Amino acid sequence: MFAASRRSQRILVGAVVLLATWVVVLVTPLKDMLALTGVLNDAVPAASAEHPVDPDKGYYLEELGGGAWFVSGWSHNTMFVVTSESVVVLDAPPSLGEAYLDAVAEVTDKPVSHLIYSHSHADHIGRADLFPDATVVAHERTAEILAERQDPKRRAPGVTFSDRHTLTVGGVRIELANYGPAHGPGNIAVYLPEQKVLSMIDIAFPKWIPVHEFAIAEDIDAYFQVYDHLLAYEFDHFIGGHANLGTYEDLEEQRDYVLDVRQAARTAVGEAPLDKIGQMQRWTPNPFVTANFGFERMTARCADIVEDKWEGRLAAVDVFTSSHCRRMVFYWFTD
Repeated sequence: MFAASRRSQRILVGAVVLLATWVVVLVTPLKDMLALTGVLNDAVPAASAEHPVDPDKGYYLEELGGGAWFVSGWSHNTMFVVTSESVVVLDAPPSLGEAYLDAVAEVTDKPVSHLIYSHSHADHIGRADLFPDATVVAHERTAEILAERQDPKRRAPGVTFSDRHTLTVGGVRIELANYGPAHGPGNIAVYLPEQKVLSMIDIAFPKWIPVHEFAIAEDIDAYFQVYDHLLAYEFDHFIGGHANLGTYEDLEEQRDYVLDVRQAARTAVGEAPLDKIGQMQRWTPNPFVTANFGFERMTARCADIVEDKWEGRLAAVDVFTSSHCRRMVFYWFTD
């Protein structure tokens, strides 16, 4: 009788385990789909709410003073400046498309004489063909990359420079500078000293955090160093290419966040039993699984530290912090 009872218990336990497995299998895709919608993520802080794009116009426009204007589409933003002679535009994001032309036309009927490339990436300059008569100004490395791409919508620059270049159009001074491949080769800072407007694309995301791995920064050392260069400028408005129109304080806050990620990753790697990783891999059928588990544990530890401090202060902390931590864990693991 006792044997039959134990057998029944085993059958019951097995049935429960089998049922639980099927529940996980059925629910997981639903959970993944809900995660993609953002339903399971933290709410966006009120201060991080993005600019209200007019659905009929396809853009949001804000005057910054001195002829400078901030323009934002559904996912990208940039700026242009109206001078006494013509208009100088920064980038040509495909997400704005022809709405960019409408935004300029809303302000002035002057022609666009110059187009500045912030860097070579297509999501920011992929509609340069909208300004066929403008002189394109870019860093020399950007010109080299575009020569390799042979993209008719990202035509070759007519004016290039190495470290610094000053463009003066219709009495407006625009200072361009390269501080290394922080985001990618040829990325530049664009500064309007009289208007106190600074832009550097894909470095900082005002009131949000950068997307994956510090916006896929190609040189992580240069990425961290560029904040010191940018904060040495005197500016009231910062344009990062995504998220919100920012301030000097927003850039300081973004720097503090990424530095916290860097330190948290160093802490997580320092706590890990790296001297025992070989022994741990020895007893597993797939040593790469064990190694990956270790990296993910360090990543999770880093993310916990950062999220505890930053959730509710910047948007998307719960979305992208893990990717930043993973990048820095590998950095410190090999440093």
